[in-house]
Amino acid sequence: MPERDLHNYPPDPVAIREAIRALVAETVRERLLVLEGHPSILPLVHHLAQDLNALDNVRIYQSEFYRKVIPVEALEFKKNLVWTPEAPGDRDASLAIMRTQMIESEPFEAGVFIGGMDGLNEAWRLFTQNHPHALALPVASTEGAARMIWNSWTPPSFLALRAVVKGRLSLDLDYRGLFRDLVG
Repeated sequence: MPERDLHNYPPDPVAIREAIRALVAETVRERLLVLEGHPSILPLVHHLAQDLNALDNVRIYQSEFYRKVIPVEALEFKKNLVWTPEAPGDRDASLAIMRTQMIESEPFEAGVFIGGMDGLNEAWRLFTQNHPHALALPVASTEGAARMIWNSWTPPSFLALRAVVKGRLSLDLDYRGLFRDLVG
């Protein structure tokens, strides 16, 4: 994705925070939540999952490239913190290894794509390629790369009321209701 396009769709930090809060609340009590160990969301995910007594239902993927700078909260995921190999001196290659291992780790039923920059596009590509029958939802109301993905996304035929779903992903800020309805 050209860098200039990302400037047209900057991520919305408040919407991202609220979407993460809702996603954790709607998933971790009953199912596994798998995500990248992004330092800006890890403390929030840790706090929310801990409050729900559901740390064991969160699996964090992190590249060895970031071992020295990972937030301390990530270490509390213990057995569910998966370190992936580093491509020495190459951040992008290290993140590509991590995303590939994460996306190939499970037979996912759904993927939720929130906010983001370049990495979200790569995660989307890998997810939809490796899990063609899984539900993949770009939450465009969080802006960033999710909005750019949403712009060219056609909801799958198994989603009833496809236009309604696409509209909700674009405009809906009631993330708990959105995730309950679409992923629940």
